[in-house]
Amino acid sequence: MALVVDESIAVAASPETVWRLLEDPTTWTAWWPACVEARTADRRLIRDGSVLELVLRPSWLTLRFRPRVEAATPGRHLIWVGRGGGVTGRHAFYLDRRPDGTLVRQHESFSGPGVLALHLFGQAAATRRMFRESLKGLKRLAEAAL
Repeated sequence: MALVVDESIAVAASPETVWRLLEDPTTWTAWWPACVEARTADRRLIRDGSVLELVLRPSWLTLRFRPRVEAATPGRHLIWVGRGGGVTGRHAFYLDRRPDGTLVRQHESFSGPGVLALHLFGQAAATRRMFRESLKGLKRLAEAAL
């Protein structure tokens, strides 16, 4: 069983402006309502190979995990993979330059035996809500930075 979540939003700011918020996980709690804590293990900006230390609360459930960044390309994309609870999640932010700013797409694919539990405990819907809310927050902060 798998779960795929894909949400996007138009942001009236450049990919570089949006990237500055993505590359520094210490800003994530300001724009990602479900993000309780976020940092890299080495306390530096995100780069290829970074290990993230995340605490998310998408609903009544608190998730702590340490995904590894597969790709961090400034102004283009941020991709990480995390595992835990019988679930492997591959998370990505894609930034596409548009004449009026940036289209930000957030994509996650979950696989593994634990995905059934995500569905049974209502976490699939909570994850979709979390993505929509995080994109709204990212848009608000990126546009305010102008």
